[in-house]
Amino acid sequence: MLDSDISKGNKKQNKKKLCPSNRTLHDTQYPFLQEFSELIAKVSIELLETRLITNQQRKFAIILWEAENYGGSEEKCKKRMQEIHGNDWRKITSLKKEMNAIRGYYELVLLIDYRKQWDVFKNSANIS
Repeated sequence: MLDSDISKGNKKQNKKKLCPSNRTLHDTQYPFLQEFSELIAKVSIELLETRLITNQQRKFAIILWEAENYGGSEEKCKKRMQEIHGNDWRKITSLKKEMNAIRGYYELVLLIDYRKQWDVFKNSANIS
């Protein structure tokens, strides 16, 4: 039951949400999520790009990657590092540290789709 104090009621209402530390509920929510995650982490980037990911998923992953990595441009990244750290920015950081690999975004999109498929299955099937 919600508390009459609005500030407390919202906290109590959100109590049962899943969180990263709630491992047992994650396993029942999305079976084999850990195994699927390990599988896609082991396959080559070429296999990810050509066989496991659809064009729509690839485009979504690229959009996410570009949004977080200076539009996908190393030149923009270099310019930004120069603005932040000056001309000696290479002594402080590197492009590899500042720009994430696209592989992580491919994996993320596949995991999102995996969860979505389980949600659809659970809504359409009788699971006891």
